[in-house]
Amino acid sequence: MKKIFLLALVALSTTVMAQNVTPVTIELAELNLDSLRALYLSQPNMYRAAINDVALRLEKNAQELKAAKAELKVEQVHAKEMEASLKEASKMMVSMSKLYEKEENELKSMQKTVEKQQKTLAKQKELNAETRDEYMKFLEKQQKELGYSLREVADRQRAIADLESAIQNNQTRLAGYHQQIVLKTSELTQLETELKSRTATIKAEQKTAKGLK
Repeated sequence: MKKIFLLALVALSTTVMAQNVTPVTIELAELNLDSLRALYLSQPNMYRAAINDVALRLEKNAQELKAAKAELKVEQVHAKEMEASLKEASKMMVSMSKLYEKEENELKSMQKTVEKQQKTLAKQKELNAETRDEYMKFLEKQQKELGYSLREVADRQRAIADLESAIQNNQTRLAGYHQQIVLKTSELTQLETELKSRTATIKAEQKTAKGLK
């Protein structure tokens, strides 16, 4: 179980969340009403067709803006999920770091106890060879297992250190992602305001054009 968890930590620590919002590529239809009037001064039908074409392109812009706003909403949710994930990973990292430190101290304490027993056994010359050898083998086996456990704990502590570094890096990237969301929100708001203005203008012009002969 510990090995599986260690591998999971290593995977997490090497993950780089390269996060970027999808850029806004909406280009609002230009009105250029003065140019259209000059071009179709004596052709009312052509003028009406031209401004109707602009109106259609603005409607397409409205759909594009709607899609971009839905996209932004998903990106905002994603940012919150990443933030929660990193916060949880950070809490787990602190908890596991303390646990591994405690485990390391307990193993070292046991190691010292075994070493003390080995030294005591070495002084007990009165014991017969069979008893001494059997107990010595037992103590050596303990030392071997303790050494293995300490190396395993050290591996997990290194994985925790890598995870801490990865969390910090990804928190920095998340801050950048949040900033991109703020900028995108502002950009879409400006586009929406401008789109409403142009749509109102073209609708008014369409009404005026209906009366042209």
